[in-house]
Amino acid sequence: MGKTDQKRPNNPAMAEADQEGEAVDNAFDLWLRRGLHQLYDTVAKEPIPEDLLRMIEEDRNSEQE
Repeated sequence: MGKTDQKRPNNPAMAEADQEGEAVDNAFDLWLRRGLHQLYDTVAKEPIPEDLLRMIEEDRNSEQE
């Protein structure tokens, strides 16, 4: 029986600790997501340079030949 197959003990303190840990994880995820959006949204919204688009198209055409 693997670790994932084992059942957790029916201990209310353990369940409460799991919920608290999950809440901390959710709060961290929210903080990280907001921070990354704040840092990188403007960069992600920039248009792709024409030279890069041309290079991608040339590569795509060379693969088809």
